[in-house]
This record gives sequence, structure tokens and C-alpha cells, in this order.
Amino acid sequence: MDSLPPSMLHKILSTVATKNIRDFGSARIAFPGFNEVGREDHFYRSANLIYLNDWVDEVSAVRTFRLKCYRSGNPEAIYLRGMYKFFILHLVDEGREKIHLAGERGCELAQFVDGMLNLAFSVDHRGIVHNYPAFTRQHVYKMFQIICSWQLSGHWDYDKPDMFLSVAERIDPNVPCDCWCSHIDPPEFEVSLDGSRSLWKCDRCFWNCAAWDFCYQIHLTARTWPIED
Repeated sequence: MDSLPPSMLHKILSTVATKNIRDFGSARIAFPGFNEVGREDHFYRSANLIYLNDWVDEVSAVRTFRLKCYRSGNPEAIYLRGMYKFFILHLVDEGREKIHLAGERGCELAQFVDGMLNLAFSVDHRGIVHNYPAFTRQHVYKMFQIICSWQLSGHWDYDKPDMFLSVAERIDPNVPCDCWCSHIDPPEFEVSLDGSRSLWKCDRCFWNCAAWDFCYQIHLTARTWPIED
């Protein structure tokens, strides 16, 4: 362990903290190199929080760890705080501002959520969305795999903001039914990251369906995170 560079120690300690916050503390006690890395502001700025395990019996330690990361400017901490404000506190504008800030600071998930929120909020009276983000389709499939994973989804114990519900309900997921792209003969298919095939859609239909799916999946990833700014 003594021969490992600080960057490798940082990676190992970050993984340990994500899996079990108690082991994070034990590792710092057991090895001076981990303790030195764990005291650096850089560690808390770059720690992985998206998959942080919320141990019920370690609420205080988890809260302290998250707060240190948040105060150090960790993009993922800012993103999670934005999700908390948007979906749980119903502070929609403040939540979107933090999600956007986290994206600007390099959080890939925040960049996706920010772009998809802009897409969803561009829905018109016909149920069609307009502000297409610059994501490739493969990137959209990749991010949907993340937000639908068991580690992030399944948080039902709160009501969604009325403004968000109104937007989600206006998006029409049945646009492809009347579009030319659904009547191509012979039909064309595209392959997702998991190997599954689906009928190819034009941009209008693809983004309308993506916006609808996003609205009914993303809120399940917001978690209660009672810390102070």
C-alpha cells in the first residue's frame, strides 16, 4: 500500500466511501495514506456521491460526509442537492439552478437532467417538445440505464411539484402513431446498449418519447438529503 500513488489511494478510498461509510472511517484509521488523502479538500470535491449507499444506521456519518463534499463544491453533491430542492422541497427554480451549476462543473448526470428538463419544459399545446439537447441517442440510452438502475430509482415517498406534473402530463407519448416514421416499409430498427431492438423513430418522435419517459423516471431518483447550505 505504501507504494501506491495518491491518485490510486484516492480512487480506492472513494470506492470504499461509496459502498460503506463506516469502512471509510476504518480505512482512514488503519492506513496513514488513506487518512492523508481523506483530509484533502480535493478528495471531497471529487468523491462519487451518485451511488453513495445511504446506510440507515449511519445517518450522521453519511450526512457529515455529504456536507463536506457539498461545501467543497463537489458537482455530484450540488446535483443531489438540486434534485432534493426540485422534487422534494418543490423549489423548482432553485433546484434547476443547482442542477445546471452541477452540469457546468462536470457532473455528467446533471448535464443530462438539465438538458432533459429544458426539453420537457419546451412542450407546446399539442404535446410536442422542441428544445432538443445535443445528446446522441446512444448517450440517452446510457443515461436512462443509470437513472433506471436499482441503485438510484425507487424513491416514492414524496409528491412531485405541480409544475412538473403539469409539464409531464402535457407531453404526448403517442406522437409516433401518426408519424411517417412508423410506416416505413420495411421497418427499420435501432439497437440499444443492452442489445434490445426497437423501431427507429425520427427526431421529433424520439425526443417526444424520451421526454415522456424521462418525466416518469427521473423523479424516482430524488432522495431526502437534509443538510444546510
